Amino acid sequence: MSLYSEQLAKLKKELAVIMSKKTKKLSSSQKSIYLFIQGKTDRATFNCADKTVVLMAGDDKKGFRHILEKHFYPNDLEAMDILNMMDICKRGMKLNEVGVSNQDLTVYMSLKNQKEHRLVLNEVRKNFFVVTAYKKG
Repeated sequence: MSLYSEQLAKLKKELAVIMSKKTKKLSSSQKSIYLFIQGKTDRATFNCADKTVVLMAGDDKKGFRHILEKHFYPNDLEAMDILNMMDICKRGMKLNEVGVSNQDLTVYMSLKNQKEHRLVLNEVRKNFFVVTAYKKG
């Protein structure tokens, strides 16, 4: 079993527990990510700051596979962090230079529960971005 498959199975199991206890409805972005994780859709699409942001499977350098292989628990992100990743874009602060190592990328940062989360957007077409996310330790 590949690392991606193992991490995806772990994420689905954790989300099943979370969903069984959740009393509030999922937001539209959470629902889109949840359906993507469950394999019901091949991408999760969002609008953020007049940009179309897409979470796709990707590879080991960007996208969902990268998130699970490099940043999912025990490394840094937890299941709820992944489910809420679009909140970083909606409620976070866009970084201009500090904390941005590649100026071709758009980076948003959010502080929540004394944890710094980052959402990295890579423009693949005019106003069409693919996404990855991580928690800064």
